[in-house]
Amino acid sequence: MFKFENFFSITVFTSFILSVNAFAQDETAKLERMYITGGADDILRQPGSATLINDVALEKFEYTDIHRVLNAVPGVNLQEEDGYGLRPNIGLRGTSPERSKKITIMEDGVLSGPAPYAAPAAYYFPNISRMSAVEVFKGPATIQYGPATVGGAINMVSRAIPYAAEGELDLQYGSDNFQRLNLYQGQQVGDFGYLIEGLRVSADGFKDLDNGGDTGFVRNDINLKTSWQSFGQFNHSFVLKLGYADEHSNETYLGLTQEDLNNNPFRRYNASSMDEMEWVHEQIQLTHQMDVQDWQITSDLYRNNFDRDWFKVNGFKSADVSIQQVLANPDTYQRYYQVLSGQTASNNSDEYLRIGNNGRVFISQGIQTRISKPLAFLNLNHELEIGIRYHQDQIKRTHTEQDYATLADGSLQVIDGSYRITTLNKNDAQAIAIYAKNDMHIDDTTVTAGIRHERITSTKTSYGELTGIAEQEDKLEQTVTLPGIGIYSQLSEHLGVLAGIHKGFTAATPGGSGDIKPEESTNYEMGFRYFGFGHAEIIAFLNDYSQFSGTCSFAQGSCSNNQVGEQANAGNAQVYGIEASWKQAFQYAAFKLPLSASYTYSHGEFGESFTDVSGAFGEKDLAIEKGFEIGYLPEHRLNIQAGIGQDKWQVNLSVLYQSEMRNIPGTGSIPAAERVDSYTVVDLSTRYDLEHNLQLYASVDNILGNEYIVSAKPYGYRPGKSRSINLGTKWAF
Repeated sequence: MFKFENFFSITVFTSFILSVNAFAQDETAKLERMYITGGADDILRQPGSATLINDVALEKFEYTDIHRVLNAVPGVNLQEEDGYGLRPNIGLRGTSPERSKKITIMEDGVLSGPAPYAAPAAYYFPNISRMSAVEVFKGPATIQYGPATVGGAINMVSRAIPYAAEGELDLQYGSDNFQRLNLYQGQQVGDFGYLIEGLRVSADGFKDLDNGGDTGFVRNDINLKTSWQSFGQFNHSFVLKLGYADEHSNETYLGLTQEDLNNNPFRRYNASSMDEMEWVHEQIQLTHQMDVQDWQITSDLYRNNFDRDWFKVNGFKSADVSIQQVLANPDTYQRYYQVLSGQTASNNSDEYLRIGNNGRVFISQGIQTRISKPLAFLNLNHELEIGIRYHQDQIKRTHTEQDYATLADGSLQVIDGSYRITTLNKNDAQAIAIYAKNDMHIDDTTVTAGIRHERITSTKTSYGELTGIAEQEDKLEQTVTLPGIGIYSQLSEHLGVLAGIHKGFTAATPGGSGDIKPEESTNYEMGFRYFGFGHAEIIAFLNDYSQFSGTCSFAQGSCSNNQVGEQANAGNAQVYGIEASWKQAFQYAAFKLPLSASYTYSHGEFGESFTDVSGAFGEKDLAIEKGFEIGYLPEHRLNIQAGIGQDKWQVNLSVLYQSEMRNIPGTGSIPAAERVDSYTVVDLSTRYDLEHNLQLYASVDNILGNEYIVSAKPYGYRPGKSRSINLGTKWAF
């Protein structure tokens, strides 16, 4: 049987052999491939929705939080969690934002999630600070970038190896002892190129534990790229990327009661004083591109290792009382609330806290090749692309718990002899994906037809918590064919129209009871692009689910140890909305005045009645009726960005408005206990170039200091980030 360890050995050996062979060449160097969209000009003719956030846009606000970067993208729905973007929650076109598990996330065109098939929740997300661009795809274009094709895909573009010797030191300091150090240097030397980059981001955190403990984080990220290009009858380009990243964060799922949030939104109860996440991520990717006349063949060999431990409070010893119940009804569960908030000591074993480690080890690896070639056929110009990927991933879960008593001073004391293993299982997945896409050009019209075929084999193995012996194995086979077609036509100099339809799919995860089915939908879109007074785009979309699915996780608060990672089906559902964007760069006298806006209207509802047994869709044992609106999907999101500047200085303002949304599914007006209120956040940034290679910059996130709620899950209300003032400088060399 083919083993993961064997694949890693082959990967390293192949990387070495290809690198050695590449060093035997001696021709002119060139830059590596960057955007998989083809760049900003190609996006304007995409027969589907696509957005490119380039390096200039990323540097406007110097964000280290991917949530704030994506606020400018229409069709995105987000759920802030920790305020720093450590574990993003991103949805596209109404997909569940929880752990970004319903979208395809890539770095440089390669799947970056810890286990995109076996356990798609993205507890790891690449650091935005080391990226040079972000690409967002929705609609028929997503078929190329599975496995999740319902909502869309995000590709993070890492910094490219520069031609000439180039480097930069970026230092930033701000509120709550926020610190960022980013240093890179690279160049081409003949046909050889390299880039080495180091990043460290840390903060003390903006929340305050009752006992004064740490609520901050530290992140480190080191990356090395090497390249070799040779030109002749066959043009070759090799890029080897090696990466290491780690994190230590004192983060928690535990929130507050409504009253405590109103009194002090940045408070944290003593019960979460031991909560912390530690992880290590290792990355290797070898990319080979060969150009033969007008053929282009690109292959990627990749492996990602991710090892995490999350030590956190899970609940009370009593099986009849949950943290959610206590925080929602603190008067009813007064004793438990006082224990949770450290006001009184545990009186009996029922009031002990269950605190433990969710240890997980992930592997994600594969090889993929795509071939592209322009063709002339039937007097029409075609651009054909064919791709194939073989992928393996795996997650091993070892969850443990101990009982802790709360003492009179609010501190925690472990109960001897209470250590136990609560979850011991493994998910494996293997997938072969093949796609073909053809862009056919007819005068000013482009018709894109594509098809994707995936065959997925996944297995969940459960082990005895005392014996460690395999006790149950659940195997799941999935085969799916996903067609799609889109059209874009430039009707005039100023107006273009687009439309598309494609099949959406999200793979089912193995395990659980009943007949688990993958998530499937038929997705429609239609819109216009306007070129004249700026560039505007309006697209209406409908995701018509024949099977709407959710996955049980601790992030929802109602998932038990034996249900974690299991999928639940909800039957048919519909999500529809409108995406709109506009941007224009004005010139007034010597001043540059960039202005842009993006708006999203979204509405989603269940098409069948059922009982949410696991809590995957909102709340455990909730009776969901046909027509109930989907939770954590705000109807309105609006982002406006405006700037003013000259050659040496610039000031930018970003305003985000998000309407209220449901904490759990329902209909009609939203009761206060089930509502996450609307909010407005304003960010400001400014920069000044002292010299051509020396820049000063400053930013203020949430300049108005608004206090707002971002979530009521999994355990109580959690606040958005407080006002944060940051100062920085960049030195290019």
